[in-house]
This record gives sequence, C-alpha cells and structure tokens, in this order.
Amino acid sequence: MQTDIYYRDITKSDNLEDYLLEKVEGAVQLFFKYDSDAHLTVRVEQERHRSQTRKPSYTCEVILKPSRSRNIIKVRKTDERFRACVAKTVAALKTQLERRSSKKAQHHRRDPMIGYWPTVEEEQAVA
Repeated sequence: MQTDIYYRDITKSDNLEDYLLEKVEGAVQLFFKYDSDAHLTVRVEQERHRSQTRKPSYTCEVILKPSRSRNIIKVRKTDERFRACVAKTVAALKTQLERRSSKKAQHHRRDPMIGYWPTVEEEQAVA
C-alpha cells in the first residue's frame, strides 16, 4: 500500500510521521492486506485563521483509493487537539470500512435452509 502524508502549517518531524503512519495504516491494514496497489493519502493541517478562542484548530483528512474498486473513501475531522483529531479520523475510517465490508454485508442474510426440518411426507417421498 502506498501512503502519502501532506502537511500544511505544521512542522514535519519523524515522530509525527511515525505516529500518523502507525494510527492510519494500522486501522486500514487488515482490510487491505492483499491489496498492494491501494493508495492512502493523509492530509494534516493547522487552521491558520484566528478564532475567537485564539486556539489552533487541526484538521485531519484521509483519502483511501482501493485498486479493485472505484469507490473512494474520504474522511475529514476537525478538533482543537491534534491527537484527538487523528483519533476521530481513524475511528470514522474504521466505521466506513466496516460498513463497506462484504463479510459484514453477507452476515445479515439468512439462508432459508437453516433450521429447516422436512415434513413426514417429504421424508417418505425420498425414502
């Protein structure tokens, strides 16, 4: 899986990059274990404009492009704390992936033959 990280108004450091890779790739790793051509883009930015509270605001955006599907998964969250912003984004990304999971979609289907017991006439017709 190819991962790109873009920073805007945030000082890039190795610790920050490792933290983002660990959190985001860790959330996506199980879903895209066999999809080596998937493309993951992470954008992190600090709001430059002054707010009334004079505290910085962080935005984290994750765009995931699977190679086998045309659907793009995009999640964007904002918070006043950087780690909370990343945690919200990762949680929302996991939720999106669980909704799109084919295993989960098939889970609620019910096989009509489960719990089926043949009647006495049907057993006698077979025998």
